Amino acid sequence: MDYDSNWRDRYKEMVSTAKRAIKRVRSGNRVFIGTGCGEPTELVKALTARSSELADVEIVQFFTRGDALYAQKSHAASFTVNSFFIGQNASDMNQEGYGSYTPVLISNIPDLFYSGQLPLDVVLIQVTPPDVNGKVSLGI
Repeated sequence: MDYDSNWRDRYKEMVSTAKRAIKRVRSGNRVFIGTGCGEPTELVKALTARSSELADVEIVQFFTRGDALYAQKSHAASFTVNSFFIGQNASDMNQEGYGSYTPVLISNIPDLFYSGQLPLDVVLIQVTPPDVNGKVSLGI
């Protein structure tokens, strides 16, 4: 991949508020949310705030973090959670039939996405601001 000397101009076009970015999520989408400390909390808040506008959005996560507002009964018509690991914050929803569990080895998760076996429509992740070369880090 060649270095893009105009990355700063292209980056400016990508900058958005969480609310505006989440407007791209549509009913029926499968949305992957970054895991644990890497969860983009502002994007998740904006997504949950749109629950009344959305239906049948499947949220895919390695495991749910914190309050996981989207994994509550009040949002069940809008969001279902498909976890690779069921934490306490989503276990009640799964037991009541409002979510699902995909048993898979951690090392095989990327293959689910790359192979198209579990295709994604939207991916919510957080990255660092770009460095002088326009590179970002996925690390927390």
